[in-house]
Amino acid sequence: MPRIGIDFGTTNSSVAYYDGKRLHPIELDPANENPHVLPSLIYMDREYHTLLGTAAANEYLARETGRRIVWERREIHPIEIIVGGSGSGPIRYWHDLYIDTDVGANGRLLQSVKTALRDPRYEGTNIFERYFTLDELIAIILRSMKASAEAQLGEPCDSVVLGRPVRFCDSPADTQHAEEILYKAALFAGFREIAFQMEPIAAAHLYHITAAKRETALIFDFGGGTLDLTIAEVGGKQPPTVIATRGVLVGGDDLDRRIMISLLKYFGLGTHVDGGMDFPADYLDLLHTWQTMPELSRPTPLERIRKFQKTADNPQAMRALETLVTQNIGFDLFRHIERTKRRLTDALMARLDYDYEYIAIHERILRRAFEELIEQEVNTVARELRQVVADAGIRLEQVDVVLRTGGTSLVPAFVHLLESLFGHTKIREMDPLTSVVGGMAVVAQQELGHRPPYAYRYENPFAYIKATSGRDYQSMILRAYRSCYTDRDYIMTTVPLALTGLYAVKPADLDYDSEADKLLRFKLTRPSKVYVIYQAKARQLPKWLQGFTREENLQVDIQTPGGTYPFCVYSRDFPAGAFALGGAHAKGYDGVVFLNYIVAARPH
Repeated sequence: MPRIGIDFGTTNSSVAYYDGKRLHPIELDPANENPHVLPSLIYMDREYHTLLGTAAANEYLARETGRRIVWERREIHPIEIIVGGSGSGPIRYWHDLYIDTDVGANGRLLQSVKTALRDPRYEGTNIFERYFTLDELIAIILRSMKASAEAQLGEPCDSVVLGRPVRFCDSPADTQHAEEILYKAALFAGFREIAFQMEPIAAAHLYHITAAKRETALIFDFGGGTLDLTIAEVGGKQPPTVIATRGVLVGGDDLDRRIMISLLKYFGLGTHVDGGMDFPADYLDLLHTWQTMPELSRPTPLERIRKFQKTADNPQAMRALETLVTQNIGFDLFRHIERTKRRLTDALMARLDYDYEYIAIHERILRRAFEELIEQEVNTVARELRQVVADAGIRLEQVDVVLRTGGTSLVPAFVHLLESLFGHTKIREMDPLTSVVGGMAVVAQQELGHRPPYAYRYENPFAYIKATSGRDYQSMILRAYRSCYTDRDYIMTTVPLALTGLYAVKPADLDYDSEADKLLRFKLTRPSKVYVIYQAKARQLPKWLQGFTREENLQVDIQTPGGTYPFCVYSRDFPAGAFALGGAHAKGYDGVVFLNYIVAARPH
């Protein structure tokens, strides 16, 4: 069975297989300029049909660009509000939650999904009527890549080495949390053996198999989302040895934003409104990325922008701003920006021309001016390069070779920086788009990936499940939009990211009114945190559940023909062994509970 390597990137993703002699890149996107590279884009329409890569970009441009944004308030699931109370305890009440949604949208485009792993608070997003957790979104891309590999290799590809940056974010704990989300996504995509390798170390492995002599190498892996720096000994008969590594939260997307910031003069920067006031800076901040631009098309800011068209000393900029935020053209503008940046790789000057209704951008951007725009990023990279060399306990001149990879490593300012620090003769350019995935494939073939220490959490700890009612109870994996009862077609529409991927007991809903002291019997193979997902509006819990702790920030929603109902989550640590839980209406219960509870377990 082939072991494959995957580079899931902020901008592009790729798959490869190494047979011990030759590297086999997998074709992922025939319409792309490089068919072995899949742009990391997801387009999902209202029927939840999904397109990826070039097809996703083309569909979005065809169906969404130029379409007016139409906001409408929609009700979503209720949430429980908890506020401090008197001596009797906190006050709890349920609050209906609403969101403003663009009802004119034909579909939704997701770009740079990997970047969301940087934010430990980000769990997922609503796409029309459904909520998608981050692991489910990543799984959409990984599942497609797995299917392409299997179709071209002619065998199941259940074993994978996944690339990851040196760090996703500043906190080591948050970085491991991000990796765990990626691990769950791989499980959801159908992989069974999952290992990781840091992206620059993978590139070192690819160089290692062709290097005859031992060298001290600096791997400079600069992609769309992050810069990874690694000092390693490579080449010769010994395996690669990592000496030092650093992750820098700077990427190619940051350079695109610098260009966009330089264009803000077309959309209000420097404009005075209402008799001399500066145009609101918070409005300009929302123009730094195309994803946040539509926020200014909401009724309140849009009304102000239209008022500014009458009071501003630059009404043309206000009309251009209205066009930008209401016509859904931010993605198209950023594509022009990114192309201009790429042209500056080979040329000393590139034109950026963008005309759409009231927008008329005509800029002649010199490479020198671009380098002034990104001076902060260049200085950060220079500082981190010196630091990783210091971490390795060596001097700059002791680096034998610099391996440059990743799309952003092509930017001349960073090429010149490397040459100034290490010398022109030491720089080696690896394929910017496929060298990391090639290294992942080598690591996979040689079984050198790192098995995650938390993998046991997603193994099934239930050795025995039985209901005293005699009804059918089974094991399942917690995921949104999956059936949650053996005798009903009800589905969980919202599952918190903290619970997704865990094994659970799929009960019979007809036992919802059981008053038994012992309804569900199960055996745990190892100590675990057991979660009980119990309908939220009970006035008092059954006594068997009162010893559990309420997980205040977790809520599960279950959809039935009669509506969507919220469930609270309670937890307690259990040792390995056999246990029994009572019925939902067991002694101590009071209130309204007409759906059975669900039990999940996270092994310790």
